[in-house]
Amino acid sequence: MKNTIFFLLFIAVSFVSNPSLARQQLPSGDELIVGYYGRPGAASLGVLGQYTIEELIPKIKAKADEYDQITENKKVTPAFHLIYGLASSDPGRKKDYILPLSDKKLMEYINAAQDKGFAVIIDLQLGSLTPAEAVKPVLKYLKYNNVHLAIDPEFEVKGLDVRPGKVVGHISGEEINQVQAAMTDYLKENGINENKILIVHMFRKSMVVEGEDAVNKYDKIDLIMNLDGHGSPKLKVDIYNNLYTADISSQIAGGFKLFFNEDKPSMLTPKQVLGIEPVGKTRIKEPPKYINYQ
Repeated sequence: MKNTIFFLLFIAVSFVSNPSLARQQLPSGDELIVGYYGRPGAASLGVLGQYTIEELIPKIKAKADEYDQITENKKVTPAFHLIYGLASSDPGRKKDYILPLSDKKLMEYINAAQDKGFAVIIDLQLGSLTPAEAVKPVLKYLKYNNVHLAIDPEFEVKGLDVRPGKVVGHISGEEINQVQAAMTDYLKENGINENKILIVHMFRKSMVVEGEDAVNKYDKIDLIMNLDGHGSPKLKVDIYNNLYTADISSQIAGGFKLFFNEDKPSMLTPKQVLGIEPVGKTRIKEPPKYINYQ
């Protein structure tokens, strides 16, 4: 977490210096998504692996209701945040170190979410795949109006002779653009008019390598940079505030991840996440538009 602040400031300056991002259409100020993260059947990877869909629905809705009760004029949408492409220590038949979730299992969550008014975030760890390769099998799910995508560079090992988890992976700004382009092409080809969200996880400067690459704006894609790291409430608030100034938050949507067990000595409360109440003498100044729990 110590390096996160330098990474986030680096990304923020890079985005703001790109004039095309001034036109970015973010999720509107009256929208908030609250999601629970995990992998079905894998209890150690988050809440979604610890309960059935039927058990999860009231739990996630209750958490979303906590935010709904303290916000004014906001639409609060609960979400399933599913790890679809799971990084593995075994390269597998395709030599990509990825275990995909079955289409049948994914559709169980998409159908349940549609029935209950939930969103679905399809999360892709990378293994030896590029981001564009990782998202290709799941673009077809963007035809559902409640489905969005996320990419997680942490377990990327393309071109390396190590398994995922041995090093912290990275992606480039151009690779983020390639994912946005693939999503945009799918939306155009299928006559889909609503915006889609692309979430990029990060907790270290090296996880997104900019160099000469600029992260561009795509008209129908709302990009969210998700602060994905555990730590003390004060540290997390300080890091977030150093990224999301008023000017930057008008151009880049923020995400905030909380960990039930790893955030010590305690996890931020909904009022603290939204900046309604302080953490010590500090409070979040520009509330996130996506909040996720693991």
